[in-house]
Amino acid sequence: MHASVRWVLAGTAVAALASCTDSATSPRAVSPRLPSSSAPVFDFSATTYSLGFTQSDFVVSSSGGSFSIGGLYTVSFPANSVCDPARSTYGAGEWDNDCVLLDPGQLVKIRATLVLSANGLAIDFTPSLRFSPNASVLISTDVFAPLIKANHDYFAKNPSALNPVAILYSANLGADVVSDYARDKSVATHINLNTGRIWRRVKHFSGYSIIAGTSCDPSPDNPDCVWVDDRQ
Repeated sequence: MHASVRWVLAGTAVAALASCTDSATSPRAVSPRLPSSSAPVFDFSATTYSLGFTQSDFVVSSSGGSFSIGGLYTVSFPANSVCDPARSTYGAGEWDNDCVLLDPGQLVKIRATLVLSANGLAIDFTPSLRFSPNASVLISTDVFAPLIKANHDYFAKNPSALNPVAILYSANLGADVVSDYARDKSVATHINLNTGRIWRRVKHFSGYSIIAGTSCDPSPDNPDCVWVDDRQ
């Protein structure tokens, strides 16, 4: 298995991440448009990002760290959070089990593969890794921060309008999304209305992707799919 972050957008094409290392095109400023109606829309169709395939590499050690992917995503690893891929199990049913952590100074090179098409954006991480159940590895983005902050009051009253930006799991590039948050609340998407940041915990690197035209599927205990807060 590989890892893809699937980020869900309603209705329109998704604007993009461009790799900060191997891509020839840097990401431009994002200016989501508002429709004439009162409901904000996450619309990237008017922005100019290059479609296609790009890759970016980074190295994480036992000390952890935060790494920007394409200038639009950040992956944050606490210290002693990464399991040694050569000495730890991997697969469904293993995510909450203890693992053998990286030794002090041990390094793992990670490749992020980004594919942007008119239908959305997918990010795939290799190698397959899982993370300590005692640490929270996070993926976050501020790409919609201006829109979310500008419409703070609307989203506070209508949190279901944020369902289209839930970060969902998929096994690899192009795979269907899986509502993993429905079984595990600790990996639900969180959105801060004051900062505009969207983030979720990831327990392993297999897949997370952003696509157009799909929204998260509300569950009885969380009818809005995302957890909204006003903390700074």
